[in-house]
Amino acid sequence: MSGPVQGMPRYLCAVDASALKELPGASAARCPTCGHRTDVPGRGVLGDGFDVTHEQWGLRGDVHVWRAMREQVAATPTPATEAAIRQAFVDGFRAVVAVDLDTTDEARVHRPELDHGGLSGGVVDVEWWRAEGIPLLVDRALERRPVTTETAASPPPARKGAGGAAVTVIVWVVVLAIPGALIGGGSFLLYQRAVGSWVEATVLECDTYRAGASFRTDCIAEWTEGGRTVVGDFVGGNGESDAGRTVTATVRGDTAYSRSLGLPILLLALGLPFLAFPVLALRHRLATRRAGSRT
Repeated sequence: MSGPVQGMPRYLCAVDASALKELPGASAARCPTCGHRTDVPGRGVLGDGFDVTHEQWGLRGDVHVWRAMREQVAATPTPATEAAIRQAFVDGFRAVVAVDLDTTDEARVHRPELDHGGLSGGVVDVEWWRAEGIPLLVDRALERRPVTTETAASPPPARKGAGGAAVTVIVWVVVLAIPGALIGGGSFLLYQRAVGSWVEATVLECDTYRAGASFRTDCIAEWTEGGRTVVGDFVGGNGESDAGRTVTATVRGDTAYSRSLGLPILLLALGLPFLAFPVLALRHRLATRRAGSRT
């Protein structure tokens, strides 16, 4: 609920189910019936996250999951980090529904013990919990932590806006594209050199010409395959310096591919260090999450 309380009428007071009213000039809302304000500190337990409920639920079973989760984690002290708070609520959801929100592919599940009748009775909207329910609980637990020396020195982390998320996505696309192109290209060239018939080919001629902003060299070679002489393209060699030389090649169709390993090894050698960054970043993220869940 950080910043302007946009869309707060969608939420209800958990005490009396009254629709919350946004307070003019304040980033908070107030229950018109009992007077509860969303900016009032709580007791420092996960139960603080349940003081506001949704006006619209995913499916009929979700409201019963909410109540069961509140009983499950209400007295648990609120962890110090956002990641640990989220993990605590995810664990509470798993204890009630027997589904791990971070690993399941199921969008909906049915639990007979949560079926209190009605259409979609006992059906839990897993996607709703992942996108709406858990984020609301995390926000409320963070917002309602009592002000202490520790929390004053370490305020809740700012949420990324749409622009920040877009920049993050673009950065990760670039970071993954570089090793993907280098390692993918090197692997393809290794495949190109390994799969096919091996022959001794004589490079007859090479022609270098301008192609846009770069130069390209096309070579023609001759080789014998199955008792017949074949003349075709020769790809992946050392350019015009190969003219007149006999080289080992791999043939597929009417094209001979150089078996030189210099270029594919170079691409792989350049790509592996770039791949190390996202791997280490992912390991750090997982380690931070595990450490937070133990807090």
